Amino acid sequence: MPEKENGRHMIDLLFVLSLFCVFAVSSVVLILFGADIYNKTVSSMNNNYASRTSVAYITEKVRQSDIYDSVRIDDSLGYKRLLMARNINGMEYATSLYEYNGYLYELFARTDIELPIDAGQQVIALTSLDFEFVSDNLLKVRYFDEADEETELYINLHCGKANENTSVFID
Repeated sequence: MPEKENGRHMIDLLFVLSLFCVFAVSSVVLILFGADIYNKTVSSMNNNYASRTSVAYITEKVRQSDIYDSVRIDDSLGYKRLLMARNINGMEYATSLYEYNGYLYELFARTDIELPIDAGQQVIALTSLDFEFVSDNLLKVRYFDEADEETELYINLHCGKANENTSVFID
C-alpha cells in the first residue's frame, strides 16, 4: 500500500507543478501582449497629439491675424513662409510660420528687418510645410508630421486677402 500512496502523491505533485507552469507561461504571454498594446496606444496618442497640436497652432495663429490683407505667402528668401502682418505704432510687424530643419518655426519681427532663417522659435516637429491660397479667402495648409503622415488644413479667412478685384466698403 505505501507504493500506491507514493505514486499517487507523485502524480498529485506533477499535476500541481504542471498547472503552475501553465499559469506562469500564460501570465508572461499576457504581459507581453499587454505591453505591445500599450506601446502601440502610446505611439498612436503621441502622433494624434502632434497632429492636433499642429492644426490648432496654425489655425489659431491665422485666426489671430485675420485682418483684411494681413495674411500672405512669401517665398522671397528662398523658403516658403506664411506672413501675418500687423501695424503697431506705425511700424509693420509680421508673424512668420515656416518649416526649417524638420520643425515648424515661428518668428515675430519687423518686416523691414531681414533675420536669418534660424532666428525663429521651434514649435513642433514637421518634415514638410506648404501654404497656398485656394481662393481669396481660403488658405490651404499642407504638412507632413514626424511620423510622415500628411495633413491638409483649410482655413477660411473672414476678412479675405486683397487683390485688384477686392473692394473695401467703409460706412
